[in-house]
Amino acid sequence: MTYLKPNALKPTTADAPHVIIVGGTSGLGLALARHHQQLGWHVSVVGHDRQKIAQINRQYPHIITYRCDLTDRAQTHEFLQRLSAITFYRLVYSAGSYTNERVQTLNAVDSTRMLAINLQAFEQVFWWASERLKQQPTSFDMRQYGKPSLICIASIAGALDYPYASLYAKSKRAMIATASAYRLALRPYDIQVNGIASGYIDTQALRDLNDGDASHKPFIISTQIAVQHVMQAIADDTELAIFPRAMRYIIYTLNSVPKPLLDWVLRSQLDKNNK
Repeated sequence: MTYLKPNALKPTTADAPHVIIVGGTSGLGLALARHHQQLGWHVSVVGHDRQKIAQINRQYPHIITYRCDLTDRAQTHEFLQRLSAITFYRLVYSAGSYTNERVQTLNAVDSTRMLAINLQAFEQVFWWASERLKQQPTSFDMRQYGKPSLICIASIAGALDYPYASLYAKSKRAMIATASAYRLALRPYDIQVNGIASGYIDTQALRDLNDGDASHKPFIISTQIAVQHVMQAIADDTELAIFPRAMRYIIYTLNSVPKPLLDWVLRSQLDKNNK
């Protein structure tokens, strides 16, 4: 079942482009929604938490909200069919699910949820969005708004290539690879695709996972700084933006280490059974 805010106010700029942000009711997704709104875009966000949606309805009446359970493939399909009535210029997939597999054993519920949101729903939404953008005429000034675009918000965990990766990291790596394939496939249509692999962002979700304080996380950045990085990556049409810079250098260095050695080091450092 989906939810559309019935009393949504429309932006004052009737000729503005429209961005849809899946997973846009909190964290980086909501920050990107607010940023696009400030730029004059029409903004729609998709989430599953009723309280978060209600809060956005109160605080940001110009943002249109939808409710959809991305773990339900049939519901997601029905939702996307309804959403096909909307003409959009950019779609951002920012939804995600995380379980710390280094601390606790992955159970069936968490495994199913992570795979559904981080990979299966992502592929479902990206396929739908790519087909829609291919069919829609481009009516906006690309010098002002850039090309029609699909943006994949993955994780720096997916940028590291090593055998001993968690389900979360493997699903995020699959997202990055999928976005790269779409980038190549959609180039003839003049549609850009960008992957985002960020390090730690100081969101409420991350704080909740760390007893209310995530300041100890290495190279953590604010959502405002993360938004700047994402928007710069879109403006520069970067295939895969890895940030912050220190984390990008670390990833490049680790990816140059022989895989057996990297696997051994990470097993010894991360495996909960060795603690």
